[in-house]
Amino acid sequence: MGTFAGYTGEMNIPEEKRERFGRQMMKLLNYGGMMQFEKVSLFGRELFLLSPVELSSEGKVDFWYNYFEESRWENAGFHMDDSIFYSNKIGSCEFCDVILAAYMLYEMYDESPGFAICNGEILDPQFYGGWLNHILGTTFSMKKRYNLWESAEHIAFFRSHYDQLFSRNELSCLLPDKLLKAAGGTELSDLLYIIYGTESLKSDTIVPASYPEDIYRCKMALLSLQECYGDKFYEHLLQFLQLDRNRREKSTDENLTVLAELSLFLPARVFVYLAAEIKQESFWELWKEWKDKVYDDEQMKQYASEKLQEQRRKWKEQIIPEINTAEFLRQDNWFTFYHTPEELKGKSNYYLTDDDRLFWWDGTDEVVISDEMTIWLEELAGRHRKLMELPDAGCGDRFDSSNFIKNFIILLDEICSYYKRIYPFKTMFYDFCQNSEKKKYSAALALLEMLYEENKEDGKVIEYAKGSWDMVSKNVTQNIARLRLKRYMSVMANTKVRKKYFGF
Repeated sequence: MGTFAGYTGEMNIPEEKRERFGRQMMKLLNYGGMMQFEKVSLFGRELFLLSPVELSSEGKVDFWYNYFEESRWENAGFHMDDSIFYSNKIGSCEFCDVILAAYMLYEMYDESPGFAICNGEILDPQFYGGWLNHILGTTFSMKKRYNLWESAEHIAFFRSHYDQLFSRNELSCLLPDKLLKAAGGTELSDLLYIIYGTESLKSDTIVPASYPEDIYRCKMALLSLQECYGDKFYEHLLQFLQLDRNRREKSTDENLTVLAELSLFLPARVFVYLAAEIKQESFWELWKEWKDKVYDDEQMKQYASEKLQEQRRKWKEQIIPEINTAEFLRQDNWFTFYHTPEELKGKSNYYLTDDDRLFWWDGTDEVVISDEMTIWLEELAGRHRKLMELPDAGCGDRFDSSNFIKNFIILLDEICSYYKRIYPFKTMFYDFCQNSEKKKYSAALALLEMLYEENKEDGKVIEYAKGSWDMVSKNVTQNIARLRLKRYMSVMANTKVRKKYFGF
């Protein structure tokens, strides 16, 4: 068992949109923290270097690790040329969230029916679409979800191996209840009649000239048809529904007079779901068999006023409100703080903030550094300047040009060994190695070594991280000591933010 995600549609991105789609896919994977590893073996040590996912020369990417979650999952990947995304087991935290957003991107692009799903459940596009709009600068809306009949039909046929093909739960997943006011109309009515039946329709309570009145008239006419033809009810109904508009309009069969009139403006599905209800049989199974055989030339009445129709159109086209990255990746499920040890009780729970996303800082408001983090970085920068004033940058010969790379690797390996799963960024590693003769880099490593030693007491709580990492309390895996080391190393990897505070 586990968590799996997917897309119910064909992933058929138009060729002219594939380049843009691919760029957006790679951007959401990057900002969502998906990483690749490069292994370095030197001086008897083995390091794993992090780098954001990037396409290979063949236009493909494969990955299994998320920087924020720090857990390994089964492989996922993207093929740029044919716009195909895939995943396997994805967990239930940050890795999962980003994968689901990737599938939601397909839903936003695909003009044909298709939905992002997790363990068979349809996702709410407001959450994932909100992050897409934020991170990609897009204006995605819920408009596609309001094609209720097309969507419900797609879902029911996609789940044709289940007994319950489209229930009230599916309708709520497709379109949350608070948004149903924008749906209104005949498609929503039809789905509710299919789910709940039409027993609520009574001749003495129906509003004249309304859609429910026409449904009621159709039901009464079908009951009469059943009485007339008995066991051959379906046979005669299908024959009638296969007639084109002209032949239905000119029908002289007295048994079909009312049905023929109604068929000029009611879709064929209405006759089929009412017939299935009368026979107490599954509508969706019958509809799957009949849908390509029956007419589709009705001219629907407009039951709603023009004013209401215009209001619904505006509601449907409203842009999904943005959700920033830290909020999107925030974890607060049942296991997030499970078994927090006693020594951490009473302290605030850990939630991801932009201070943990310093690697992505670029001077825009995508990453907003907190006042507290600014003070800390300025303090570190002050310590770095003082080290620069010392003849040996405060590190003796440990990080001089002759010993720099060896001791750099040893230090990184010791940090990862003690604090667990703290991996250096590839950009930082090679930048420091290539500048081993420069004092400002030696001082930066001397400061890193100090942080390693100074935070050991706070960091020893990581000893509780046993077994599956994703089942350990976030208060343990994201303890303040680990955060300090990760944040400092991410600043050293981001030359823009490093230049801002450390001057190099």
